[in-house]
Amino acid sequence: MSIRTGLTVTLLGFAVVSSPAHASERPPPPFCQSAAPKLKADGDLAQAVRAAFGAPTFANQEKCVYPLQALRYADVDVLLTQNLDPETACHGCQADLSAVALKRIPGGFKRLRAFDAFGKTGSFGAVVSISPIAIGTDDGIAIESGGTFQGYTNVTLDLYAFRRQGMVRLDAGGQLYLQGDNEGAETDAAKVLTIDAAWSLSAGELAIDYRVSDARGKRQTRAVWTVGETQLTLKSGAVPSEVGRAVGSE
Repeated sequence: MSIRTGLTVTLLGFAVVSSPAHASERPPPPFCQSAAPKLKADGDLAQAVRAAFGAPTFANQEKCVYPLQALRYADVDVLLTQNLDPETACHGCQADLSAVALKRIPGGFKRLRAFDAFGKTGSFGAVVSISPIAIGTDDGIAIESGGTFQGYTNVTLDLYAFRRQGMVRLDAGGQLYLQGDNEGAETDAAKVLTIDAAWSLSAGELAIDYRVSDARGKRQTRAVWTVGETQLTLKSGAVPSEVGRAVGSE
């Protein structure tokens, strides 16, 4: 395979499954009924789903498979799904994220390997964005997810690398918040606080530029983490002290 080191080693370390049927011959799980229009409109995503699960069946139930996106790497695609219907998920619920690696072959795909329940979404099972990224010499995934709970809104960033014969979440020792505001929970307008941020990943470092807005005005700050094998270690700067208040964690 011509994909980067991490995913190559991960996939070659396991037997290749060439059939969409599971080894146990269990029937594929039902897909969320709300996913049917999405699959009808996106032929590439529908093809990836068929390669990973076989012909989908649909059901009106909260616990079901919802296809999020097919990420394209060198000669492998990775299908991302979650196990909750984002349109009917309960308030504050988190969905499990899973992935299936698919080798591109003439006329379609060959199923390689599944990564079951490797991570979770934000509340309401809401994924904001998914991006294929490079983490050092390894392929990876950046997932932004979030939601609103008791009037507090937040978006968090999770980074995953294909390494150690699996999918590894890079642990920063706490949530990496990209957005937060307490407007829905705060009755005093003078105490309303909004935070948003932009992130970048290069040369073995993760940088997040924060913008804080409140009654005192606007200010900016930056924090930089060193990217390790399984961890993110703060190198310089700091997460704004107002983040906890904005997202309702303090």
